[in-house]
Amino acid sequence: MSSTNLNPSPTSPRTPAEPTGWTGWIAFAALMMMISGALTAISGFIAVINHNWSMFNNNGAPYGTTYWWGWWGLLVGLVVISIGGALLRGSLFARTVAVFVAAGSLISQFLALNIAPFWSLTVIVIDILVIWAVMVHGREMKAV
Repeated sequence: MSSTNLNPSPTSPRTPAEPTGWTGWIAFAALMMMISGALTAISGFIAVINHNWSMFNNNGAPYGTTYWWGWWGLLVGLVVISIGGALLRGSLFARTVAVFVAAGSLISQFLALNIAPFWSLTVIVIDILVIWAVMVHGREMKAV
């Protein structure tokens, strides 16, 4: 009698395109990017229209003025929103750009620690989670 093993052995590697429960991390990363981008854009917009809203004095911006940091935050926020939306498609391009955009957002928020420390630390943690999710589980989103 010939036996056919219908179940693969536990040591056989999965194909890279096979989705697992970890694809939720990519959806989480995309959602966090869109939320973080929206809040950063709102924060930047508020800094543009009222440059005294978020700091104790006008010397809080590391380089330039709070007005120009507001424009920078607005631009970074819009880019992060668009890449977060593209990340849900699971393309390699979106995953690659998402890592670089999250890293750029992380650096930008690190430079803005003097202006809004609590907000900057919150976005830094979110960016670290996004980078981790995309780097570790990004390939699985392609099959979903």
